[in-house]
Amino acid sequence: MREFELLQHIYSTAGAPSQRVLLPPGDDMAMVSLTGRAMLVAVDQIVDGQHVDLSTTPIELVGRKAVTRSLSDVAAMAAIPIAALAAATLPRDFGQQRATALFDAMRETADRYRCSIVGGDIAVHLKASSPLVCSVMVLAEPGPVPPVTRSGARVGDGVYVTGRLGGSLGPDGLGRHLTFEPRLDEALQLGRALGQRLHAMIDISDGLGRDASHLAQRSGVQIRIDAHRIPCHPGLDWRVAMSGGEDYELCFTAAGDVPHRLGELPVTLVGEVMQPAGPHGPLVLVRDGAQTFDGSQMGWEHRS
Repeated sequence: MREFELLQHIYSTAGAPSQRVLLPPGDDMAMVSLTGRAMLVAVDQIVDGQHVDLSTTPIELVGRKAVTRSLSDVAAMAAIPIAALAAATLPRDFGQQRATALFDAMRETADRYRCSIVGGDIAVHLKASSPLVCSVMVLAEPGPVPPVTRSGARVGDGVYVTGRLGGSLGPDGLGRHLTFEPRLDEALQLGRALGQRLHAMIDISDGLGRDASHLAQRSGVQIRIDAHRIPCHPGLDWRVAMSGGEDYELCFTAAGDVPHRLGELPVTLVGEVMQPAGPHGPLVLVRDGAQTFDGSQMGWEHRS
């Protein structure tokens, strides 16, 4: 099983959406019409041993990440979070104290971002060895511009990223992936500053290479990135920054002038949107001096 092949199958066989589905699967959030009002919805999950390590990670940070992962999808659409639903399947021996601490952390995190948890579900594994699984569904409304999708990149756009990339897991697994700030306010600032010139956007969860390839594929373009422009965290090679994942920064394409900063957060021009390079050409082409690399496969993919 390869994650992205499975996703493409799901998208291609979904059938025609109803008239109330305004954005079908394939973006960071779907959008539906509720009595004439647009509502965005997304769900994400964390699994012990995959996204966190309960043996070393404070339970409060596990609960925090369960919520902020979904909120990062809201930022990718330049939307405003409204409410959330949380579901968890707990190991049999998880214990009341840890369960209480987990849900307290999820509630406190959601409240901090004005996205109260309004419901959910709890289940318990039959086997003590089964992992903790937390899923958070978030509801949002459009921000100052229509939701920014992955499919709007245009030839001639600049390709930009916020913040710095790479090394999010840290040497002991207790890195920035547990404490990152979803770029909600910054995405709204982009929407207000650029308006219709903000063409496409995604949050960087699987690595810049993989996530930029999602933009390129959905938009029918090629994205070219200059390796030496990538804003790496100190001491990291561009390859690490391209492929590390779990950065939760924004990658977007836009026309015209773009702010160099959003508050204290830097914005860096890393490349450009080009005509596609044919049916077998790379979706993401990385230039490092005279050398070029296929960046489409640089990043994380769930697979068996």
